[in-house]
Amino acid sequence: MLRQHFVSTFGRRHRAAAIVASLLVATPTGVAAQQGAGSDDRAIEVAREALDAIESGWALAHYDRAQRVRAAINARGKSPTSIGITSNFVMDRAARRWRLDAGGDVGPVTLYVDREQMALHAPDLEQFARQPAGILAPAEGFGDGLSSQLTETRRRLDQGYGALRYVGEETVGGALTHRIEDTPEPGTTATFWIDAVTHLPRRVELVRPGRKDTRIEFQYGASPRPTRIEAYLEREHDIQVTASLRYDDVGRVEQIHVVSRVADRGEITSDVNVDWDPRVAPDFFNFSPPTGTQEVPFQQLLSGLVFAAAGKLAEILPLVPESR
Repeated sequence: MLRQHFVSTFGRRHRAAAIVASLLVATPTGVAAQQGAGSDDRAIEVAREALDAIESGWALAHYDRAQRVRAAINARGKSPTSIGITSNFVMDRAARRWRLDAGGDVGPVTLYVDREQMALHAPDLEQFARQPAGILAPAEGFGDGLSSQLTETRRRLDQGYGALRYVGEETVGGALTHRIEDTPEPGTTATFWIDAVTHLPRRVELVRPGRKDTRIEFQYGASPRPTRIEAYLEREHDIQVTASLRYDDVGRVEQIHVVSRVADRGEITSDVNVDWDPRVAPDFFNFSPPTGTQEVPFQQLLSGLVFAAAGKLAEILPLVPESR
């Protein structure tokens, strides 16, 4: 559970630019039988315009050039007794590996992950553990450029995508939008509200059978990049995540302020500073057990770390995405 939190909260949710882009890039992804079967030309036109606006407006090519990325994260609860975590997450896209160093209420602890194995090191306990990387292993295409995903989506649209439909015009946040719907599989609907002037997404909703719904709202300032993103996730305890974003000179996200509110559970605030192409030591991603440390079973060390932080981890567990 601790490692799930490390990856989901620090490895995914705070890479906001990649996440919000992939929401639109990832669809349409329907089955092959839907390609070219009664395609809606107006819906496909709106989708193409949105992809073009995202690619240029969100400066995706600049993200693609970065072979490494570092996210320095400070997460804390609202009350003095709430959890406090500082962490440093570094991903090496080219070599398909990553490392997370965490401190505060869940550390100090370091997790190293590559294609073959992961290593967990707790220096205060003078213990370490290794095991196959499993689901945490970076797969083929790990960190693939967002532009390549856009290219694949355009290819599907060019072939005609029968599951995409134009619904009509609606006003969202004071802006006129085009509403299109994708049904990649029976019972699942992804709906997009695309600004009629800028062609950028204003709202995305995902409804799936037997699953909780998700809605994401985008707000913009003077630039085509979102300055504020609000996500609403239906869970056992409903979650609202609000992210305020700042960008560097070339348009990449460099600072994110995230407030996560869990119904009946309180609030977690996270500040993230992102460094694209950080410098790291040659052996930064390679784990070598320090002299005097003891190797123990992986689950034993993991369980010990979770037990030590159990009281404070409880308030953030609802933020861990569902595994299904």
